[in-house]
Amino acid sequence: MSTIEDKYCKCERCTSYPDCAPDQGLLVFCLRGKAPCSVTMRGCLCTSCKVHDMYSLRREYHCLQGAERKAF
Repeated sequence: MSTIEDKYCKCERCTSYPDCAPDQGLLVFCLRGKAPCSVTMRGCLCTSCKVHDMYSLRREYHCLQGAERKAF
């Protein structure tokens, strides 16, 4: 099910987007949790993402560190 958060999510455009994520359709790591595979840190778009602002989040690299806040 697609959510408004999926629509605004920048994860897929991030240079650190996990290699396993496209096959699994993974998005919104900041709310859903970290990626189930390894992540290579090559930059982060979290703080420039609308979802990050919508939930007043502060951290970066949610694909690596996990959710800062659970929303759904």
